[in-house]
Amino acid sequence: MKRSFFGALVIALALLSPTSPALAHDGDGGANSDYEVVVTGYSGDATGVVVRSVDLGNRIELERTTAQEVIVTGYSAEPYLRLDSKGVWENFNSPAHYLNLDRFASKTPPESASADATPDWQLMSSATSVRWHDHRTHWMSATPREDVVAQPDVERVIFPANKVDLLIDGQEASAIVKVTWLPPPNKTGWLMAISVLAGLLIAGLVLSEPLRRLVPVLAALGALAALVGQGTSSTRQLIATAAVLLAAAALRSSRAQLSLVAAGAAFVIAATRLEVFEHALLQGAVSGGGQRIAISAAMIISSSIVFAQIVTWLSPKPAPATQPAE
Repeated sequence: MKRSFFGALVIALALLSPTSPALAHDGDGGANSDYEVVVTGYSGDATGVVVRSVDLGNRIELERTTAQEVIVTGYSAEPYLRLDSKGVWENFNSPAHYLNLDRFASKTPPESASADATPDWQLMSSATSVRWHDHRTHWMSATPREDVVAQPDVERVIFPANKVDLLIDGQEASAIVKVTWLPPPNKTGWLMAISVLAGLLIAGLVLSEPLRRLVPVLAALGALAALVGQGTSSTRQLIATAAVLLAAAALRSSRAQLSLVAAGAAFVIAATRLEVFEHALLQGAVSGGGQRIAISAAMIISSSIVFAQIVTWLSPKPAPATQPAE
């Protein structure tokens, strides 16, 4: 069991390791989203390219496969990005270069950047793919649309078929993008289920000696679940990893105090991640649904260990047996 646990830890840490793909610019994306962004198809002949939505819809990725040259056009039909045999180029005289620097296009392009300006191509990467933030693929406000505000629990298509225009070997084509509002999870339902299941496990740990003997294993599972559910925050991953290592040490040494500390740390790091129950989509090594399940498991298991120990400490101790008088 110990070997299996350490193997699971190595896999989890590998999955949670951050990657850094080449980007045209950041676009100020977030770690969660209530909008699903999907490339549903193409208009025109898109042979030679693959376009997909990445980073919870915050970016579009274009991969040049067999096409010789691909140009992504900006919002004024100007050349914005170019992919060819040398790599990825960005036109710094494109208004889109400046408008895409943040999510809501708050930066005004300089006079030198216009649809009619001579392109200023600068090589960004030697790769065959590029990711960029594109305002044609998301709702351009921090406030949802009026019908969404009125009924946030109803799924709604915001943009059924927005287009990101391309020139593929000189031929016009477009990637078709669909943007959908996804209702947030039922936070109350999730928390009620966690409370009920935690209460049952607390009762089991207080009343059942065989179950109490499994506390080191349960603490390890709870800490591992907390780690899996942490998303992209490196600080949170570090704290959750420390809890996992403490639980692993307890599992190896059979020291109950270490299991209790590990469970307490796992409970705190999981209980402060309640945003998993507030947004439909979450950034991380596993999906939003996977993170909700992991955080729920971590809260159930780790809180049960902690509160069962508190109940044990507060329970009256049996009086010591008295010696019969002679």
